[in-house]
Amino acid sequence: MKDFLSQRIACPHCGHHIHLDLDASMGDQDYYEECSACCNLIHLNMHIDYARNKLELHVDSDDEQIF
Repeated sequence: MKDFLSQRIACPHCGHHIHLDLDASMGDQDYYEECSACCNLIHLNMHIDYARNKLELHVDSDDEQIF
């Protein structure tokens, strides 16, 4: 698996497309990026599946509430 990947995502707040550079060399990560269009935070959760040799990226707005 490559350690550095480029991925295009859509902002969960406004739908604007953003290009991200992902660094998979440090393992699983949980972090926030700011949308360049609406300035809201985007929650990114990156998981590396070594058994299947793939990277999973979960994108959400982090404003969902669990009741």
